[in-house]
Amino acid sequence: MSAPQQRKGRRFFSKNFWRWLILLMLVGGLSAVVLVLYNPFISEVDLRQILRPNLRASVLLDRNGDELLTLSPSRVVWTPLEKIPLFLRRAVVAVEDRRFYVHRGVDFKGVLRAVYNNFRRQERAQGGSTITQQLVKNLLLTNAKTIPRKLLEIGYAVKLERNYSKDEILESYLNGIYFGHGVYGAEGAARFYFSKHIWDLSLDEQALLVGLIRGPELYSPYRHPDRALERRNLVLEVLLGQGDLSQREYEQLSALPLEVEEDPNYLSRGGYFADYIEAYLAQQYGWSAQYIRSGGLRIYTTADAYMQRIAEETIAALPEETGRPEAALVALNPTNGQILAMVGGRNYRFSTYNRAVRVRRQIGSAIKPLIFAAAVESGFTPDTLVVDELVTYMVNGNPWTPQNADGEYRGQIPLRDALAWSVNTVAVRLVHELGVKPVFDFIQRLGLPLVEAGSRNDQALAPLALGGLTTGVTPLELSGAFTAFANKGLRSTPQGLLRVEDAQGRVLRRGSIRQEQVIRPETAQAVTEMMQDVIAYGTGQRADPGRPAAGKTGTSNENTDSWFVGYTPELLATIWIGNDDRRPPQVGDRILGSGTAAEYWGNFVRRALVRNSVKSF
Repeated sequence: MSAPQQRKGRRFFSKNFWRWLILLMLVGGLSAVVLVLYNPFISEVDLRQILRPNLRASVLLDRNGDELLTLSPSRVVWTPLEKIPLFLRRAVVAVEDRRFYVHRGVDFKGVLRAVYNNFRRQERAQGGSTITQQLVKNLLLTNAKTIPRKLLEIGYAVKLERNYSKDEILESYLNGIYFGHGVYGAEGAARFYFSKHIWDLSLDEQALLVGLIRGPELYSPYRHPDRALERRNLVLEVLLGQGDLSQREYEQLSALPLEVEEDPNYLSRGGYFADYIEAYLAQQYGWSAQYIRSGGLRIYTTADAYMQRIAEETIAALPEETGRPEAALVALNPTNGQILAMVGGRNYRFSTYNRAVRVRRQIGSAIKPLIFAAAVESGFTPDTLVVDELVTYMVNGNPWTPQNADGEYRGQIPLRDALAWSVNTVAVRLVHELGVKPVFDFIQRLGLPLVEAGSRNDQALAPLALGGLTTGVTPLELSGAFTAFANKGLRSTPQGLLRVEDAQGRVLRRGSIRQEQVIRPETAQAVTEMMQDVIAYGTGQRADPGRPAAGKTGTSNENTDSWFVGYTPELLATIWIGNDDRRPPQVGDRILGSGTAAEYWGNFVRRALVRNSVKSF
């Protein structure tokens, strides 16, 4: 074993660690069982809802009351256990919980076996959760990895097994488990991946579905066909080992290629936004995923169905001849922060990872409007002359000379030109003269997450002035910060919910508009004027939508992320282009820089507002 592996083993898998872990799990598990079995707050109604929920698809509607999509249609049609092939059922038990028909909800032998194997392999390779525990966690609890949640899961599982048969539990599990790409339930997965009913699947197709349960996105046959094939064959190998397949059958099945549906049309339009709303409802109100998707709710959102379609078509149209960079787009109503459209990637079918709210990246020069706003708040105007020249600063005791991207230095220029041409030396000079701490505090006031700058100016001069002093910014966060410029200094917190009604039409929850005056209206007007110049004659000319608009380009270090954020009087939007592995977004020999982001921003705004009359700021 190499030295790094030895260190890893000592850190995570020391003997004392495992002794205490086993003791804690045994004591905690027994305590949870006692507490839950005799807890009057866990009713038979709760347990019955897990086993045979009153399924009725919830519906997501846009701001005009038009339907965006139906949540989890596969969960609406309950598939009885007898219609699910015996081979698939045996495969699920063999792979996910081989002692399912022996234990009583918690498999303590399985837990000890997983602990031992993890210790022996010096990695966290196995878990000890039973099918019953997985069912409880998926449909009743959260995914939080906390001891109280785990203990509650154990108690629920034991009580569930005391009241219902193994077949009832397995039936509920197979109808509710997640199979990737927004699909729940074995029948829904069969339709999505193979356009067949679950009872019509071949043995190799059934094995593929079983393999997906452990990691639906990790083993997706669309994103990772090699992994999916290997995982399917591992399931077949397990079935061979327990006698469900002969050697000849195993060899024949494992030699078959993956033959999944090429282009299933299933929960793609609005999928990223739907996931965002589901996560919001779960976090804000503690609702379970099952209740949100299948509780018969009518969820009225702030989205505009037309703009959502245009946003998805805009991102899907990005070039991909020899490369396939990802992208995200967020569109808001600039006057109140309501989300009009959200796209978290090129194709929801291939990846449900929502980059609009989860990707945190450096924004580069897109931070400059905030720095220039700080200057305007302190007395500058768009026509104040500033100096663009080579200047050396002492940063942490070392000389540093900021460079302009175009290599040109223009001497005295108006502040508006410095922003239009994205002049680095002026941005650094402004932060140096205004002071790191005041600029730092100002930017945080507008809603961007920053890393502490420290007490000395030279510690954070470079990263703050050039967009690097952040923990990473999501497209949604950047959009929220720019609402202050678009709405007379009033910053709006982005939000996507109008109200939620139950199946009887009763209003359960209402969304709320949250706003705060963070800069003077005059400052917002001045910055808007300067960002109009960015599009009129500066770095953002490719963003011109054919109507009054203001915006700013942004590129992170080493061209790993490309941004454009901007607004018209009635629409604010942000586009990010990049790769999940942080490689520069490249197609062939061409880097998709901020100019590309600006161009597609203009395409989106032009189409999104085609039905709107032209307005001026």
